[in-house]
Amino acid sequence: MGEAEEKVERALALLRSVEAESLAVSEAVELIELVTTVPELVRRTLREAEERGIVKREGGRLIIRERAAGGSGARVRGRECDARCMRCGRRISRCFFLSLAGTELGPLGSECIRKLRLGL
Repeated sequence: MGEAEEKVERALALLRSVEAESLAVSEAVELIELVTTVPELVRRTLREAEERGIVKREGGRLIIRERAAGGSGARVRGRECDARCMRCGRRISRCFFLSLAGTELGPLGSECIRKLRLGL
């Protein structure tokens, strides 16, 4: 599997990990952008999510139809740190990381974890 395919798969796994029943498309894009900011890969991830039945698009929202099974989704882990949130750039002293398929994404602040609906 190539690098692009791995990024799409990681982003799909993140979508399956969302705790909310639905997301605005813009919220889903923010989540996908934790894995890749390449516009084509973001669009490809959204397309794949629909084609695989992970989400169903209803207007400007995505209804989450497939959840991560048996703990295979993203796990949120926190630890003390001195860093900047990769999403908003705010200085943080408590960092949260998303462990997903052998990859760790972060650091993220608690506010961004909540906004992305990944739970704490």
